[in-house]
Amino acid sequence: MTDSSHDRVTRMIRLATPPETVWREIGDFEHAAGWHPAFASSEATEIEGERYRRITTTEGEQYFDRLIETGPLRYAYETVEGPLALSDFRAILACVAEKDGGCHVYWSARFEPPEGQERQADELVGALFEIGLAALPARFA
Repeated sequence: MTDSSHDRVTRMIRLATPPETVWREIGDFEHAAGWHPAFASSEATEIEGERYRRITTTEGEQYFDRLIETGPLRYAYETVEGPLALSDFRAILACVAEKDGGCHVYWSARFEPPEGQERQADELVGALFEIGLAALPARFA
């Protein structure tokens, strides 16, 4: 689970599907385009032993992310390059089991937006997370 006391943006969705099933679909860092409808493609690369991905959105924007941590049903990444003027962008995608056999999927990020653009930055990042999470229920119906 994430430490939301330090996150600027956090989104979550509840699914009735077992977490391992959900994670098999969304847990591959390099292939986010396989489940996120706003991502047209996702290409993996390795640089000096570290894993990266280049995501191209359906609008042609590109993000270059570095995987910084993995764990059971979670990974964390930082955006190295992207179209948004955000500093120190770090995000976590995690799937947490519930007692009834379902799960919650959390996506959170912390970053520094440009001064005076905090609300706009929070809304843009939140919308990107919401689009991805909103697509999940139909995948597991």
